Amino acid sequence: MLREGSGNGGGWSCLCLSVFLTVLPLAASAGAQVADEVAGPEMAPAASSLSTVTLETAVRRAVGWHPSITEAIARLKARGEDVRVARAGYQPQISAGLGSGYDNLTQSRWRPRASISASQMLYDFGKVSSSVAIAEAGTRIGQAQLLLAVDTLIRDTSYALIEIQRSTALLDVAGQQLMIIRDINELVDRRYRRGASTRSDALQAQARVQGAEAVVQEIEAERKRWTSNLAYLLGIDALPPVSAEVPEWFLESCGAGEPDWSRVPAVMQIQATRDQAEAELRRTRADGLPTVSLGAGTTTDINDPFSDRAQVNFGINISSALYSGGAYRARTRSAGYILGAADAADANVRNEVARLLAEAQRQVDSFDGVVATLMSREDSMRETGTLYRLQYLEMGTRTLVDLLNAQQELQQVRFDLVNTRHDLRRLNVDCLFNAGAERKAFKLTDMVVQGVRL
Repeated sequence: MLREGSGNGGGWSCLCLSVFLTVLPLAASAGAQVADEVAGPEMAPAASSLSTVTLETAVRRAVGWHPSITEAIARLKARGEDVRVARAGYQPQISAGLGSGYDNLTQSRWRPRASISASQMLYDFGKVSSSVAIAEAGTRIGQAQLLLAVDTLIRDTSYALIEIQRSTALLDVAGQQLMIIRDINELVDRRYRRGASTRSDALQAQARVQGAEAVVQEIEAERKRWTSNLAYLLGIDALPPVSAEVPEWFLESCGAGEPDWSRVPAVMQIQATRDQAEAELRRTRADGLPTVSLGAGTTTDINDPFSDRAQVNFGINISSALYSGGAYRARTRSAGYILGAADAADANVRNEVARLLAEAQRQVDSFDGVVATLMSREDSMRETGTLYRLQYLEMGTRTLVDLLNAQQELQQVRFDLVNTRHDLRRLNVDCLFNAGAERKAFKLTDMVVQGVRL
C-alpha cells in the first residue's frame, strides 16, 4: 500500500525543505506567544474601598483576589490546554528533521539526510476520543479543586471575621467588668482609709483589678491576631471596622436538610476521577487495536538536495502495538482499581458529610437551649451582684469576697453567652462548607474571577 519513487524526487525535496524552513520560525513565534499568554501580567489587589467589613463583603473581597484562587484557576486553565492537546490528535501531524545513516545507494557512505513527513489519522478505534475524555475529566477535577479552594477560603474568611466579632464582644464584657471591679476597689480603698475595711480587703480588691486588666489584655491580643489574619485574607494593609452582625439567613444554615451532592466539591472530584478512570480503560482497550492513517513523506541528501536519489512515499498506513512488556494489562488493572477506589471514596465522602451535618445540627439545637439558660442566669447573677453590693456596703452581711465572686461569676456567664453565640456562628459556617452551599449562600455562583465563572 506504500509507494516509493526516486526519479524526480529533487523537486519534492526542494519543496519539503522550503516548507520546513518556513514552518520553523512560525512555530517558534507561536511558542513565544503561548509563553507570553501563560505568563500574563502580574495581578495586584485593588485598593480597599471598604468602610465597614461585613461577612458578605469580606467573603467577596477574599475570593476576588486571593492567591490560592489564582493558583487553582491557573491549574484549571492548564488542564483546559490538555484538552486541546488531546483534540490535536484529530488534526494532521507534520514533522521534519535531520538524520545520518548508512545508504547503500550512495557508494556505501554515511550521509546526513533531511526528512519531512505528514500523517492524518483516519480511524483509531477510539484512541483520540478516549484521550479527549481523559483530559476533559481532568478539567472537571480542576473545576472541583477550584471550587474547593473557594469554599475553603470562604470558610477561613468567615472564621476570622467571626473570631473578631467574638473578641470584640468579649472585650466589651471584660471592659465593663473592669470598670465595675475598679469601682469596687475605689470603694474598698476609701473604706480602708477610714478604717471600715481591713488591709486584706484592699489587697484582694486590687488583685481582682489586676486580674481583670490581664483578661482585657489577653482578649485584645487575640483580637489583634484575628484582625491581622483577616487583613491578609482580604489583601489589605489596614482592616476597617468589622460589623458585629451577620445576615439573618446565615443563622439558619444548619437547617437546610439534605445537601445538593452535585455541588459538593469532594463528590464532584470523585465523580470526575471515576470518569477519567473509565476513559483510561477505554483508551487501554483501544491501544490493543490498530490505527489507520494516511501518510506521506520525503527524505533527501542534505549535501545534494536536488539529486535524483530523494525518496518520496505516501499511502495508507495500518499500525498496531504487538508487545508492550505487560503495560496493557497493568494499565487495565490500574484503571479497575481506580474505579473501585472512586466508588469507595464517594460512599466515604457522603457518609462523612452526612455525619458532620447531623453533628452540627444537634449542636445547634443544644446551643439554642444553652443560650436561653445563660440569658436567664445572667439576669439572676446581675440581680445577685446588686444585692451583694448593697449587703456589703450598707448592711455588712456580705464579705468583699462574696461581692467579688458574684461579679466574677456574672462575668463568666456573660463570657459563656458570647462564646456560645459565636460558636453557633462557626457551626453555621461548617454546615455551609460541608454541604457545598457557601457559594450559593453568598451569591457567588455566577461570579467571574479572573475570567472563570464559578
